[in-house]
Parts: sequence; structure tokens; C-alpha cells
Amino acid sequence: MNPVEPRDPRPGIEALHDALRAIHAPSLHGFALLLTLGDRHRAAALTAAAFHAAEARAGELRHPERAAAWLRAHVVRRAGRRDSAIDADERMAALGPIGVTSPVLAGLASLDRDERAAIIATWAERIDRRDVATIVGRDGDRLDNLLRRARARFLDGHAAAPTDGSPPSGPLADAVRSAAARAMA
Repeated sequence: MNPVEPRDPRPGIEALHDALRAIHAPSLHGFALLLTLGDRHRAAALTAAAFHAAEARAGELRHPERAAAWLRAHVVRRAGRRDSAIDADERMAALGPIGVTSPVLAGLASLDRDERAAIIATWAERIDRRDVATIVGRDGDRLDNLLRRARARFLDGHAAAPTDGSPPSGPLADAVRSAAARAMA
């Protein structure tokens, strides 16, 4: 009689880690890229660090929306308060392909880290409010105040940016225009 060998729990955990990355990697990297204003190296490092930290919490992060919020909160906390010193051309080279125009970049650059994270999560990604609260570590009135301030500052920065006269295009610009129209209504 052969004793039954216990199953190795690693294959299930590895599959969970793989699924977490497959579901969230592209959007998390995009979030990090927007948060860092196009700093490709920092965005990649922040994304990798978030997934590394998530490995220890894979069981807690089975729900896709909660995992998305937790991963983004990790990126925001690790991003720091200062923006990197990459030049405008490098920023646009990284952000242009995802629809960011110079005015959108100016609007994002006018925000602090938490404001930027809230705007990206609400306007660009359309993440549920309770998950935005997790991402920026604020809820209730504190979240309302942050969002109100972020919207106003973004719109001021966006409006002040020089343009070539043509309206911005792309999915992010369209999402921002739509959100601005709703906010101003």
C-alpha cells in the first residue's frame, strides 16, 4: 500500500500568480506610466514591485477589482512624492502611444501624486469609488475633497497648456473630455 502523497500547493499558487499578472499587468503598467508621467523605468519597477508584493497576498487578491485597487495603492505608496527629471520629449514618447497629448500631460503634471492617482483611476480607468478610496487611502469627505481639487487643478493645467490648435485625440483624451463634460454639467 502506497501512502497518498500530499499535493504540492505551489502549482495552485503559481497559477494564481500567473492569473493575477495576466489580468492586471497591462493596466497596472499603464496606471504606473501615467502616475510617473511617462517614466518608463520607474513605471516598470513600480509594477514589478507591486506584483512581487502581491505574491504573498495572492489568496486575498482573488477578486479582480479588489486586486486592481490593492496593486494600484501599492504603486502609489511606492511612487514617492517627487516626479522624475526626464525631459518632455521622453515623457511624450512614452505616453503618446496611449493617447496622452501635451495638454493632458500638462493637466496630469499639475497634480500631486494622490490627486494624479485619483484622476487616473476615476477618469481614465473608471474604477469604482470604493476602490479609488483604497488606491489613495482616503474615503468619505476626504476623498470628495481630493477629487474636487484634482479635477479643478487638472482642468486648469490642461487649459493652460499650449496646443497646436487641433483638439486632442485618443482614448485617454476622449475619457478626460467626457469626464470633464460630466463634471461641468
